Amino acid sequence: MVAAVIYVDPQTIQPVLNGKWHRMDLTAVPQPGQAVTMLCGESGEAEFKLSGEGRNNRVHQQCEPCDDVLRQRKGIPSRRDRIGRR
Repeated sequence: MVAAVIYVDPQTIQPVLNGKWHRMDLTAVPQPGQAVTMLCGESGEAEFKLSGEGRNNRVHQQCEPCDDVLRQRKGIPSRRDRIGRR
């Protein structure tokens, strides 16, 4: 049987750790069980599930420190600096 290749863009991977969506610097898809470190400094082991499974029981929040790092790198003002978010 011929392989059916499924391409995954490492830049679109957003791991969930402690109920929050995080961001990472990835150049390749991590292996299951591989240690990964988020932009905020938190770390965990890579585990893969279908995206629908993560939304069944709760709504995940965005990790604000990861978002701050990403925005700073792209020259986008922090959401925390906007009026009404202080």
